[in-house]
Amino acid sequence: MSKSVGLSNKAARYGNNRPAVKRVPFGLGEAPGTPGAAQKCLRCSFGNIPVIEEVIWTIPLPLTIEEATATFGDTVNLLSGSSSVPGVQSIDSTFLINGILQTDILAQGVGVHVFCEPMSFSTIGNAFSAPASLTTLGTPPSPDVFTGNDSTNGAFGGTTLSPTGVPTPTPAVFEWGADVWRAGWNFINAYQFQWKTSQRELVLNESAADISYFGSFADALASGTSEVPVIEYVATVNATYRAKGSATIFLPVNFRRVGSVTQGTFGPGGANIGVFHPTRDFDLAPVTWGGLRWQGYGCKGQMYRPIESPCFIERGIPVGMIFVAQDAVHQASMLEALTITNEPLGTNISVDVNLADLTVPAATATSVLATALTTTTSTMLEQTLDTTPVYVQQTVHTNREVFKGGVLKLAIKIKGWEMPGGWKAYCTTNLPQIMQGGIQAGG
Repeated sequence: MSKSVGLSNKAARYGNNRPAVKRVPFGLGEAPGTPGAAQKCLRCSFGNIPVIEEVIWTIPLPLTIEEATATFGDTVNLLSGSSSVPGVQSIDSTFLINGILQTDILAQGVGVHVFCEPMSFSTIGNAFSAPASLTTLGTPPSPDVFTGNDSTNGAFGGTTLSPTGVPTPTPAVFEWGADVWRAGWNFINAYQFQWKTSQRELVLNESAADISYFGSFADALASGTSEVPVIEYVATVNATYRAKGSATIFLPVNFRRVGSVTQGTFGPGGANIGVFHPTRDFDLAPVTWGGLRWQGYGCKGQMYRPIESPCFIERGIPVGMIFVAQDAVHQASMLEALTITNEPLGTNISVDVNLADLTVPAATATSVLATALTTTTSTMLEQTLDTTPVYVQQTVHTNREVFKGGVLKLAIKIKGWEMPGGWKAYCTTNLPQIMQGGIQAGG
């Protein structure tokens, strides 16, 4: 009985008699004119001010040169009213109509964010002519290296991607993430960030590198070594390249070359041909987690750039935040990293050693990646694996097709307070300095 009484008393002390908690709206959600509400907002620590509006572009690499130049020209406008931007696969926006406010806001800071892949890796392989449709003939041999004699004398056998056969592959390199980082870093150095209000008034006019937050999708705090399976990323990139009209796709290495023979089934003194063995050594690739982390000086190491005085932005008027090209060198490097053809520099890379005695096959020459009509070669002597070894001259390709993949994100975010009609009228009468941008931002 006493135990029950004790429980009842405890319930009375901590339950039924608990003081009621007053629930109030946050910030300027208070009723207009609530004593101290506006002042609390202005004195609020900058880190606690909410993000009112934001727009985020998601851009999978690579882009065609047409997409890249249309979107990343002399002016880049993330807040444009368009719901479809060339090369931008997803536009995430809190605006009902992108770039136009539904309610007046008192802006106290801006975020210019550039986020890149959380990991980077590369591997070698070969570029093959892309079949028009899926085939049951199986994957062709993709060697780590091959020579002119190998391709001329039939080292690749009859396994092909199409009934009519495919040309000799072109050596290729697969990169995931690296070009995303190069594109993002060159973007912030190529453009000036401008925030215009009232037709000609510049709130901010600073290099994007000085006010942007540039970094990986996530910080990596770990130890040890990491590897990833290459094939799932290759499948993603090949699908993108097909969609972009590439005539070639990438296949990782599945055979190692161990040498060559000039006899055996070919008879003494017969044609020289490479000897290969199957391998899965290239199924996994070492990966680097994280990457560059660049906070603009104007952000003081943070993700948002505070503005010296709050800026009142009216609803219904487009928010004038744009990027204006300022550095042609960084802009060209950005486009080269973004595009499937490495334009405008065109460095899909050929080392000029001597005149080619191997030519790029016709189907490969039409690839959006191929930049040279002939393949330069490197010539050396190789000792064969024959019972009686001989020395034969071998030539190898020195050009490379580069396949790139990864996701780049660009964002503009506005920190501040919503000022619906009642609060706007109150501040106009009682706090005119807010409407004139005259109160120093808190924090």
